[in-house]
Amino acid sequence: MAATHADEGSDPTRAARSALRVERRRVVDEREAFRAFRGRVSSIPDESGRTDPPNGAGTGGTRGALGGTGGGFSGAADGGVGVGGAATPAGSRLVAVRDAYRSTVMSVPHYEAEYDDTYERSVAEEFGPELAYALTRTNCFHEEYKRSLLSAAETAVQEREAFLDALESEIESVERARSRLDPIRTEIEAIEVELGCDGEGKKGTADFGALDACRTRTDALREDCDRIAARRQRVLADHERRLALSDDLNLPAYCYQDLDVTYPVLAAVAAVGDRLDALRRRIESEMGRSR
Repeated sequence: MAATHADEGSDPTRAARSALRVERRRVVDEREAFRAFRGRVSSIPDESGRTDPPNGAGTGGTRGALGGTGGGFSGAADGGVGVGGAATPAGSRLVAVRDAYRSTVMSVPHYEAEYDDTYERSVAEEFGPELAYALTRTNCFHEEYKRSLLSAAETAVQEREAFLDALESEIESVERARSRLDPIRTEIEAIEVELGCDGEGKKGTADFGALDACRTRTDALREDCDRIAARRQRVLADHERRLALSDDLNLPAYCYQDLDVTYPVLAAVAAVGDRLDALRRRIESEMGRSR
C-alpha cells in the first residue's frame, strides 16, 4: 500500500477513511478467495492408503493481522517447508490442491504487492507448518489432510469475517468522529470572526461581555472534544476485546501503518483542542486588555 500523508492542517480522519476502505476491500477479497478454495478442496477426492499425518496437522498459523505468526499481512520465512523437499508427483490430488490455492488465495488482486509469497510459504503462514508439510512434502492427499485443510480454510474465512466486523466498526467510529469535529471547527471559525481576530493573536474589537461569552463557548466546545476522545478510547478498547485473533494485533497500528499518525481520530481531536486552547488564550488576553 502506498504511503498516505495528510497535508499539514488537513483532517487525518479523511486519510484514515481512505486507508480503511482499501483494507476492507482486501479482506473481502481474501475471504471470498478462501471460500472458493474451500469449495475446490471439498471436490478433490482424498487418496487411498494411510500414513500417520504430521503431529498437529490442521493447527492454524494464519498470517498478518489475523494471526500471530506473520506480524502484519506479510510473508515470513518458510522455515524449510517445501524447500528442497520431495516434489509432488505430477497429476496427484496434492497438485490439484496446490493449483486450487494458487488460483484462489494467491490470485487476489493485492497478493503480489502485499505478500509475494511462494506456495510453500503461503500455506505455512495460513495453515501452520505441520499442515504445510503434509501439502508440500508428502505424496498423497490423505483423508486426514483433507479434513484438516477444510477446517483450516474455514477458520481463515471466519477470521476474515471477524476482522471485517472490526473494520466496519472502525469505519463507523471514524465517520462519527469526523461528523462531530466538523461543526466544532466551524464554530471556532465563527468565534474568530465574531471577535475580529485574524488568527495570529492580534487585538480584536469585541467588548468584555462578548469576550466572556466567547470564552464560555470555547469551554463548551472543549468539553465536546473531550467526549469525542473518550468515546474513541472506548471503541479502541472494544476492538481489543472483540479481536481475539492475535495477541499482537493493534488494529489502528495495522490499518494506519502508512499514515503519518497511528491514531488519526485522536490526532484530529488533539488538533482541534489545540485550536480551542489557543483561542481561549487569545480571548483571555483580550479580556485583560478590556478591563
